[in-house]
Order: sequence, then structure tokens, then C-alpha cells
Amino acid sequence: MQEPDLPRWPLIRDMLIFQIKLAIDAIRDLFLSPVSIICGLVDILLGKTLSKSYFYKLMGLGHQSDAWLNLFGNNNKNTENSNDIDSHKSKPEMNVDQLFSKVESLLKDQHEKGGLTATAKSNIDRYLNKIADNKNPNE
Repeated sequence: MQEPDLPRWPLIRDMLIFQIKLAIDAIRDLFLSPVSIICGLVDILLGKTLSKSYFYKLMGLGHQSDAWLNLFGNNNKNTENSNDIDSHKSKPEMNVDQLFSKVESLLKDQHEKGGLTATAKSNIDRYLNKIADNKNPNE
């Protein structure tokens, strides 16, 4: 029994989404690092209480941004409901995956109408098929 081929376009979509999420995460981390040090120093110098701590408020915002970004969330629709370890955590009303879904819907609508995305997809498919054919000349 042969394992089915990995669908090309869903894989490309998931790779691009993951790379964008990694970039957003990196920018967030670059911002949070110095801000967390400043918040911590201010808390130390001003003797803030736990409930008014700038540092711990920042940690709360960081946790919310983690949930919003959903960096390693299931992009694959087939595994969306399987093995959800974080199901007990509160999820934001809107997250990056939902934004990407909306963009994908818009692109699919344009593709169905035969717009620029249909031509681009056709050209990319043609080039990827040529590459695949050249890699496997015996098949």
C-alpha cells in the first residue's frame, strides 16, 4: 500500500504562514526583551505591588500575544481537532490563523473568477511540475 502524496499547495500555504508567524514572533521578542528589563527595573525601583507590577502586566500581554499568534497551531485542517493539548487555555476571539484564512478566502475568490491569482498559480504549477519531472526522470 502506497502512502498518498503530500498536496503541494496546502504545504506551500502552511510553510508561508509559518514563516510569517516566525517573523512576527521574532519582532515581538526583540521588542519585549528591552521593555521587560525596563519594566522590571521600574518595579524594583518604585517598589510596585504584585497587582500593579509593570513586569507582570507585560507578561500577561506576552501570554495574550502567544495565544493570538498561535505559532505552532494546526494549520492543517485534517488535524485541527486532534490531540489539542491547549484546549483548556483561553483563546482570543481573533488570531493570526483566522486573519490568514480571510486572506486565503479572498485569494480563492479571485482565483475562481480567473484573476491574477489563477494565472500565477498556473505558472507556478507549471514550473514546479518541470522541476519535479527533472528530479525524477525515471518515473
